[in-house]
Amino acid sequence: MPIATLPPDTRLLLIDDHQIYLDGLTLTLNSLCQGITLDHARTAGEAMEQVSHHTYDLILLDLHLPDGNGLHLLEKLHAVDPLTPVAILTGSNNPSDMDAALKRGAAGFISKTADGPTLINAALRLLFGEQVLIADETQMQDRRALARDMGITPRQLEILDLLAEGLPNKVICQRLSLSEDTVKTHLKAVFAALGCHNRTECVNTARRHGLISS
Repeated sequence: MPIATLPPDTRLLLIDDHQIYLDGLTLTLNSLCQGITLDHARTAGEAMEQVSHHTYDLILLDLHLPDGNGLHLLEKLHAVDPLTPVAILTGSNNPSDMDAALKRGAAGFISKTADGPTLINAALRLLFGEQVLIADETQMQDRRALARDMGITPRQLEILDLLAEGLPNKVICQRLSLSEDTVKTHLKAVFAALGCHNRTECVNTARRHGLISS
């Protein structure tokens, strides 16, 4: 069992602003090995304070924090110690969030819907250098099926996610490595499928239909 090979001085940092979730996560991950240390941070500021005093074997990071964006914090954590794996542990099922996290060097992207044994297995794999992707497949598949029924392609769904973030076309092009003309063509198709005439109306309509997951 790989659990026996973890050293007793293994140290993790758990970053989340919901104390109840942190408490539950701590109880779950305490079984990784004897003597494990699980530190908490509820804000980006607290997280940076922790990494300035300790070296971690793994950091689990929520995307949404009261004083900053998890993706920005991910970049700061990598700047402090590029060798420490940082995985996103989030309630978001937005594929563009996963893509953005991986592009910024995240070691994993894990849904908060994962159960205890799945989280333990994911943490072990991350500690041993694997990349771990665990999405809430049920919700993601339901969303994709709904989009397909409305005539919206998977690529157009990705563009819709980024549109919901308020990103301009040029940034969407960069995120998805598409030309501006291609993005415009996809947006016209999405507008037509949803019966909308502008970006704000499109996002609001998509949310009402359950096409935008976060």
